[in-house]
Amino acid sequence: MSQLVAVVYDTPEIARAAADRLRAEGRGQTIEMRDLVIAVRSEDGAVKLDQSVDLIAGGALGGAFWGSLIGLLFLNPLIGAVGGAAGGAVAGWFGDYGIDDEFMKEIAQRLEPGKAALFVLAEHLTIDKIAPVLARDPGSLLYSSLSVEADALLTRALARPAATTGPTGTAAPEAAE
Repeated sequence: MSQLVAVVYDTPEIARAAADRLRAEGRGQTIEMRDLVIAVRSEDGAVKLDQSVDLIAGGALGGAFWGSLIGLLFLNPLIGAVGGAAGGAVAGWFGDYGIDDEFMKEIAQRLEPGKAALFVLAEHLTIDKIAPVLARDPGSLLYSSLSVEADALLTRALARPAATTGPTGTAAPEAAE
């Protein structure tokens, strides 16, 4: 079952850093992500979406491979590659899957100008795996399809960033609140 979380960060750079950490966790199979998008609200109020997956380029690359392979069977791999790339790009253009763009733009309209929201759609999302990754920098929960208990845990984790380690490798003392 896929679950959706949107976290607001003060700057797009902080959101991108959190996204990079999630991608690294995803490569280690700790978090199984289906989509990852950063929404930035500009000073004029417009919302720009930074998609993590370029479906058009991925479709073109996959199409070129399969087109070349099929073209090789019919003794014309160049035509097969060109046709496959074009077909794959068109499929990528129309095959937008994951989080609905209009939904993200609607939710991101709640952001203050200059802030960014990180949208994460993940399969079998467990709070103990995602909270430490997202909470490295302070943020706030904007939207979630998690349980009420998981929402509360993530909200608390985001309010107080994870302790950093000092030069000796021990946890640095937390700042007084």
